[in-house]
Amino acid sequence: MTTMILVAVGGGLAALGQFVFSYAIRSRRRLSALNLLACAALGLVFALDPPDRFRSLVGIGFLASVTPLATVALATLRLTRNQEYRSAALFFAANVVGGIAAVMFGFLAWKSGITLYHKIF
Repeated sequence: MTTMILVAVGGGLAALGQFVFSYAIRSRRRLSALNLLACAALGLVFALDPPDRFRSLVGIGFLASVTPLATVALATLRLTRNQEYRSAALFFAANVVGGIAAVMFGFLAWKSGITLYHKIF
């Protein structure tokens, strides 16, 4: 029950953040940067293997909710309605593939750094 409450609190904070970001971010590049940064942070959180409460609040609740994939989908739809099909496909693919790569980067950056540290010292 505590886990569900923490996820809900993190998701609520992410919803507020998403509301603010949706008005502040009008550029597709900034939207992509926010998405990739949040995905990399999510990978880092899971690589750290924190306690379940922290992972529930920050990882699942906040970071997984704040990644603006819905906003990416709306921007893609806008591009499609304007008959900018190539831009829409590239924008969507860059965010989806880039998001997956950013999660993997965040995870592997921490894990490889720890491994390298243990090999040196």
